[in-house]
Amino acid sequence: MKKLAFLLLTLAATLPLSAQTTAPGPGDITDDTTPQNGGTTGAPYHLRMPQPLAHKPDATPPPSAISGPIEHFFGTLKTGDYAGAYETFLTGTRLGAQKEKMSYQISKTEEAFGLYGKLNDFELYDNYPMGKNIIVLTYFTRHQNQPLRWRFIYYRADASWMLINIGFDDPLLDLIY
Repeated sequence: MKKLAFLLLTLAATLPLSAQTTAPGPGDITDDTTPQNGGTTGAPYHLRMPQPLAHKPDATPPPSAISGPIEHFFGTLKTGDYAGAYETFLTGTRLGAQKEKMSYQISKTEEAFGLYGKLNDFELYDNYPMGKNIIVLTYFTRHQNQPLRWRFIYYRADASWMLINIGFDDPLLDLIY
């Protein structure tokens, strides 16, 4: 009985020390919502996808089933037909069925092009495969005042690629520093 009590006391004395000195590492999964490693978002750590640190951009063109519609999308944006560009590009996708979100995206595109100028041209910056069935494509559009960065995420559940996310922003300082 004395040995059991001594063992429990020893365990209780050492447990807090190890718990206090063990912090979650970058790849650890935690259930809390406190940012880990200096992050600023309040999303649970296990829901935030880490950014690849050693990834170098690769401008290898994606399959033509993906690049053709993207080129047509940018070509239509270049004419100023923002609604037509999105409607054609998103036809048959889950994103296209979300009319309110598409309308919001159209208005944000009009606002950005009003601020940065008309679309002059575009270029593929990065083709980042994540395994065999996910591709993240980053394009830059060139405008009179500043470029915009576009991200397209494609997923292949069977034989064909489907667009599951699209967005744009203007993070030039993030890319330079």
